[in-house]
Amino acid sequence: MQASEALETDSQTPGVMADLPRRRFLEVSNNEAALSQMRFVSFQANWARSMRQLFTWIRLLFNFTLDTTADIILGKDNQERRAARLRRAFEREGGSFVKLGIYLSMRVDFMPWVYCNELTRMTDRMKPFSVHQAISIIECSTGEPLAVTFAQFDPEPILSSSVANTYQAVLQSGGKVAVKVRRPGIGEQFMADIQAFDWLLSIAEFLTIFRPGFTQGMCDEFRSLLIEELDFVQEARRQDSFRRAAAETGKDFFSAPRVHLDLSDEEVVVTDFASGMWLWELIAAVEQKNDAVLAQAAEMAINPHTVAKRLLWVNNWSWEENLFFHGDPHPSNIIIGRNSTLYFINFTATGTLSKSKRQAIRQNLYYATQRDPQNMARSSLILMEPLPPVDLIELTQELESYNWQLLYALEAAPESLSWQERTSVIQWIGMLRLARKYGIVIDIQVLRMLRATLLIESMAVRLHPKINFVQKYWKFDRFRARQARRRVTDVIRDQLDGKTNELTVIRLDRALHTAEDFLLRIRHMLSLPSVNFNILMSKWSFAFYILFRYIGQILGVTALASILGFAIRLTDGQPAHLPSLLKMILTNPIYLSVLLILTFVSGRTVLFRMDDKEV
Repeated sequence: MQASEALETDSQTPGVMADLPRRRFLEVSNNEAALSQMRFVSFQANWARSMRQLFTWIRLLFNFTLDTTADIILGKDNQERRAARLRRAFEREGGSFVKLGIYLSMRVDFMPWVYCNELTRMTDRMKPFSVHQAISIIECSTGEPLAVTFAQFDPEPILSSSVANTYQAVLQSGGKVAVKVRRPGIGEQFMADIQAFDWLLSIAEFLTIFRPGFTQGMCDEFRSLLIEELDFVQEARRQDSFRRAAAETGKDFFSAPRVHLDLSDEEVVVTDFASGMWLWELIAAVEQKNDAVLAQAAEMAINPHTVAKRLLWVNNWSWEENLFFHGDPHPSNIIIGRNSTLYFINFTATGTLSKSKRQAIRQNLYYATQRDPQNMARSSLILMEPLPPVDLIELTQELESYNWQLLYALEAAPESLSWQERTSVIQWIGMLRLARKYGIVIDIQVLRMLRATLLIESMAVRLHPKINFVQKYWKFDRFRARQARRRVTDVIRDQLDGKTNELTVIRLDRALHTAEDFLLRIRHMLSLPSVNFNILMSKWSFAFYILFRYIGQILGVTALASILGFAIRLTDGQPAHLPSLLKMILTNPIYLSVLLILTFVSGRTVLFRMDDKEV
């Protein structure tokens, strides 16, 4: 009672209880403040469409087999004709079949080299979709009518591929741009094609056309490749990142067109229009000695030898220094501007290498200068990891034989060699052939890097027949050395000026954390088995396992056939005597066909394991 009276007295005291000024908060609903999240591009596969694509695959393979059989009968069959027939079949179907052909051209560990070489010639061209659809997509992307964004827009696309149409336009600000618009419905179409391809590989593995487990991960890689092609936001970011990283090198002879990120999204990419000459035009002019085109190049101060040197420099910088490398440096993706300036476009396909794999490539080039094919082979083994059970000594010796051929070519007079022999193709194709021989599945990023490197080297030697890619790498390495010396000099100057005390503490703290993490990883490794016992299972143990599985499959099929036969006889009103029922089953052609398939599959599976090397 007394406390309440005291409170009442205080509240009536002037200057004690009074309203104070306060800031008024904005009224915002919690639903409007969404949590940040990762951005994923995904499309749904339609089951019915996937089934149609599976039948398309079956039809394509049937026609391919039929034409090949006809060639065998006529005595015309060879690998080159088969490879060209497969390329034409993929190009006729278009869409994801073209993308699959490009993907398979990198998988020399999966397909013979003749096929891979032929598939690299594929052209991704499709009939353009309606310009009205493109305008609708652009207006939806920008949120404004077309006339508000562009002063001029050419309705005829300059390029039409399976993924997008590309138009030229002029912004209201006056700048000329290229506008890339994704094809409507192509994402769902690609996903259906991937599903059909996955089913096809599963059937092939079940029938042991391929070693069980060999194609594991191929569908995931192909799916990632297609999603990468369809993700225009990532493409725009990579191109912008490449342009900024190129500027930071201090070299003004290469770049990428500026991306208008404010006008780009998942379906539209707007970039500055790069003017100049296509690289394929210059290569054709040099090889065909086209004076008119070469004169045009000279007017633009484009020198083929300079372009060749710069192509190799940019390739070395991309995998050695940059965050990523261009995965498809095709001549149609490189524009040559004035003063032999290189402009790279179409960053839908990029790749990156781990630190250990970069070091392996660096060591390979170093030992090439030292004429040491054995250590070149040991460096190549790192690129092939993880390795299955193989004879490492035998594999190293076979790699060494291909490296000798490369060293002989590098020492020979350029005039005595074809342009193909002036590249590293013999070394890398040798490595990939051995990967196919030993059943080694090479990382897709390594395959992308090798394909990109071979493309760059082949273009360089066609423009400059006497160029040596090993010497050009070490010239680039001197640039890296100058950059490193500059960084060290800057650090020493900062230390002398007393500016690095805080940085030194931070670096020591990072070193301690690194050591702690290293010890944790060692404890983790020691707590795990050091071998994969499934892989190291003896051949005869594996054979007995397959035998018991085969017997179980036969018993299961026989039991199912007995149940069906018993039900059929009861339905027909016939007595179901076991001897007569078994006789009916054992003489049934469907039952015998199933037993034949199971016998074939089990036998092939055992033979695959018997071919493995024991470790």
